Amino acid sequence: MTKLAVLGGSPVRDTKVNPWPKWPVWDEKEEKALLEVLNSGVWSYNGPKETEFNKNFAEFCGVKYVVSAANGTVTLQMALEACGIGVGDEVILPGLTWQATAATIIDVNATPVLVDVCEDTWCVDPKEIEKAITPRTKAIIPVHLYGNFANMDEILRIAKKHNLWVIEDCAHKHGGEWNGKKAGSIGDIGSFSYQLSKILTAGEGGSVTTNNFELYEKLDALRNCGRRPEPPTAASANKGEGQYFDAGNFCQSGNFRITEFQAAILVEGLKRLPEQNRVRDENGIYLNSLIKSIPGIIPMRRDDRETKESYFNFSFRYNQAEFKGLPVAKFRAALTAEIGIEVAASYTPLNKCSLYMPHTKPARHKLSEEYWAAINPERFELPVCDKIHYESSACIHHKILMGTKADMDLVAAAIRKVYDNAENL
Repeated sequence: MTKLAVLGGSPVRDTKVNPWPKWPVWDEKEEKALLEVLNSGVWSYNGPKETEFNKNFAEFCGVKYVVSAANGTVTLQMALEACGIGVGDEVILPGLTWQATAATIIDVNATPVLVDVCEDTWCVDPKEIEKAITPRTKAIIPVHLYGNFANMDEILRIAKKHNLWVIEDCAHKHGGEWNGKKAGSIGDIGSFSYQLSKILTAGEGGSVTTNNFELYEKLDALRNCGRRPEPPTAASANKGEGQYFDAGNFCQSGNFRITEFQAAILVEGLKRLPEQNRVRDENGIYLNSLIKSIPGIIPMRRDDRETKESYFNFSFRYNQAEFKGLPVAKFRAALTAEIGIEVAASYTPLNKCSLYMPHTKPARHKLSEEYWAAINPERFELPVCDKIHYESSACIHHKILMGTKADMDLVAAAIRKVYDNAENL
């Protein structure tokens, strides 16, 4: 029996000899583009690279308007503000997501309402959304998590029934499609992140997408100190013609602008994204076909309505009872040692997350005793989120899916090796 790497044996993959594909991906095209920006002296503020990226990303997503900003956190805040959400309003979101999804709701003085997720996709459960709706509910933020889509058909049905905004958190889903429509084109607004780990990255950055011109005007002003955009005609949007004209502020806001250096990298990265997504999807399908035969390993459910997949991480579900009783934390550690790349848990549920602690900022958030109690995340019960994080989740960086089928064979072999030796742990 082969000894596990975590116990001193040889790993299935020696990453010093056989490294995983690099991330981020860049070459002389990014280098040339960055030098163009450097030498131009136009480093920010509606420059040609930003204009080009907004146009290209709008075409890629199948939307009319794109506004780019400093990061994916402020794009969520901008989206909420553009929809007029604030004091007294409630926004429903899944309890399993990055903390910024909820924190931005508090930053506009609204109330995040955390609901549970579907065990087989880890995305928000539409039945739990229905239960959470009150007269104060104004919006739903579905999060397309890791490699899965939220059930947008049901979410749109609920939103229409109750007259709610839908803001898609697409930080993990650049290029994914639901019924042939790209993520970010389905709800009222889509919010994207370009942080370093994301599948389209400039280190930091973000964009909002919409087909609604009135929302576009507000979003564009919100990211640019409240300045009124160029004359408000749909035909002028995203053309980059002229500068902002001095006709008074559109609204109160701050500076959330992206730089030309970020936009230059994004222009080139977007050219690679379709092929990268194709490779990741092909490898993801293949790897799932291999691991589903291993006891205790359950691939994520892929909805038939997902016409194109987009993976932030390769994730799967783990059943300790079927895996010889091995606790999931020990499984993750053993698999990490075998493949040389971290196998992590899902996000911590927001009702227990050490990064989501609104009560540490009373000077900012204690608007009233009622509001102070409403934003306490500990008031929510999220049993499915708990089970996913503490018992059944395994997540691996998307760069493993950028390799070959032989690489996928090694990942499956590593999982099988841990299973075969589980009793030694």
